[in-house]
Amino acid sequence: MAIIFKLSSLTNEQLEDLPQVWDKLAHFCEYATLAGCFAMWWSRAQWSKRQWLRVLVVTALVVAYGCTDEFHQSFVEGRDCSPLDLVADLLGGLTGGSVYALICLLLNRFDPLREKDG
Repeated sequence: MAIIFKLSSLTNEQLEDLPQVWDKLAHFCEYATLAGCFAMWWSRAQWSKRQWLRVLVVTALVVAYGCTDEFHQSFVEGRDCSPLDLVADLLGGLTGGSVYALICLLLNRFDPLREKDG
């Protein structure tokens, strides 16, 4: 979250070498990674139950942070609050959470955990 905040603090002049399409890809990758970090709040055993509910919770957290990030950008010189950036954040969060759920599903299938949910 700190890295995203720092990148959001950069002005357009500092980011002028970045084409617009790369901006959306950067948002997607940043928020997919953030979703993966949020997903680690639950153990692999917990991910075996209600996976898609957990993906939705992780995505909601990512979008909430994306909203605060866009609000923060509105105060940075030359930057604005962009709905398309928020869409990239949403898609990144959904993808990151889904990939984490898929990895847990595969790991749990081939290496079942014997631990109890806590």
